[in-house]
Amino acid sequence: MAEGNHKNWRELCSAALEARDPDELLTIVQDLKKVLKCEEQVRRDFREATRANKFPGEIRY
Repeated sequence: MAEGNHKNWRELCSAALEARDPDELLTIVQDLKKVLKCEEQVRRDFREATRANKFPGEIRY
């Protein structure tokens, strides 16, 4: 995926369904993996920030 051409996971899934070339499909699936991993990290960071704000000053071990 080109740097300026960011797609979301839905667009990548659609592109994977339409891909006819195995190399193109592999590239799309690799891009999809990166996007999903990034999205997972954003969600994890959000949950941690939400917990930290819910209990400010609390020390967790």
